Amino acid sequence: MGSWSVLLTIGTETTRGQAEGRNEPRKGKGCMKSWSLDRPGIHPSARIHAEELALAPDVIIGAGTVLIGDRIDIGAGTVIGPGCDLRASHIRIGPESEFSGHVQVLVAEAFLVGAAARIENGVRITCRSFTAGNLLYFGEGSQVGYGGTTASTAVVTIGSRVTVGQWSILNANLPITIGNDVGTGSYLAIWTHGYHFGHGPLDGFEPSYAPVTVEDNVWLGFQITILPGVSVGRHTMVAAGAVVASSLPERVMAGGVPAKVKKSIAARKLTPDEAMAAVISVVERWALELDWKGHQASRRDGKPVWMAESRTPEVTPPERMQVTVQTCEQPVDLPSGPWHHAVVFVDGLPEGFDQECGISFFDVRAGLMGGPRTRLSEDLRNELRRNAMPCGDTHTFTSVEPEPFRRLSKFEDLHDLPHGLGARSEEVADGAA
Repeated sequence: MGSWSVLLTIGTETTRGQAEGRNEPRKGKGCMKSWSLDRPGIHPSARIHAEELALAPDVIIGAGTVLIGDRIDIGAGTVIGPGCDLRASHIRIGPESEFSGHVQVLVAEAFLVGAAARIENGVRITCRSFTAGNLLYFGEGSQVGYGGTTASTAVVTIGSRVTVGQWSILNANLPITIGNDVGTGSYLAIWTHGYHFGHGPLDGFEPSYAPVTVEDNVWLGFQITILPGVSVGRHTMVAAGAVVASSLPERVMAGGVPAKVKKSIAARKLTPDEAMAAVISVVERWALELDWKGHQASRRDGKPVWMAESRTPEVTPPERMQVTVQTCEQPVDLPSGPWHHAVVFVDGLPEGFDQECGISFFDVRAGLMGGPRTRLSEDLRNELRRNAMPCGDTHTFTSVEPEPFRRLSKFEDLHDLPHGLGARSEEVADGAA
């Protein structure tokens, strides 16, 4: 299990959980047993049925959620929201993952997702097996299903750092394979089968059944349809609205109905000065956004150094962070005084760099990160992600909520509003505004 803390192992009369008086299995039908988990974070109405169960101590499971499987492993820091229904022979959810409410999973064999998965509200997954690496994002309302996905060939394999946009369809009647670092817009549709009763084999038409493969570093735009048997090559981009009816080679831009290759594309290696300027512009935008969020960030004397300070009233003392953009050849300033230090390395980590020196660091070339995680450093990390420089894939991305939104969203009802907001709301209700 590595760093996972195994609290429960069903199948014996004296488990660790039972010895501590916190968890008591209740025998059900067959080999699975019902588990009553009286512990913080597990809602009393949640139901778990398993032969083997391993939960990290800080796992949160919401109201009404159901977990059913021969073996269930859930990693540290994972949150499974209310109303979820997850069923598979083997369920393994990596650390720091987040399942929003009302996610449904019905997988005959293994449902395995790595660290930092984020599965949004209303996602439904039905197939024989589903495997994904770290940092999977499945957008709201997306589905693995739409016919034939209980077949023996219904296998979904997804790499790391993959984003599937909202309201997408993965019709895995036959295998769907998606590589690493793939992103999609909303309303993607991948089909592995298609037929129509009016166009059958006896009339000279063949039903279409074939797997689909999307290779590494592919971008699929908004509302794209991929038909059975298609393979999309590495580093290829497909424009919004395209229907991909035949395979696409590597490193091309394609679009249209049906999709055709429009041009070849190739990455251009930036000069050191260009790379530095590109990263500086991203951090400059982050500083401007931090000001909008109600905090403070300013650049120091035109240098690639910013001083940031959080001003959230509930957080005292305020967090202060110095951000530096630099190359691996420049010396690294170690933190001192009250200011936390974050460094964005443009071209890799310096040789011999001590990753335990107390600095939050981001290697945008390799996509690596390390050091302390703070509200400001995670907000910076999220801005790097938003500009196609994601760093780290072992925990989800978070950002600081803008104060103009935060002050409105934190109130439960009008009775809790401060005088100014409450008075204005009453005026609107009375038709005075």
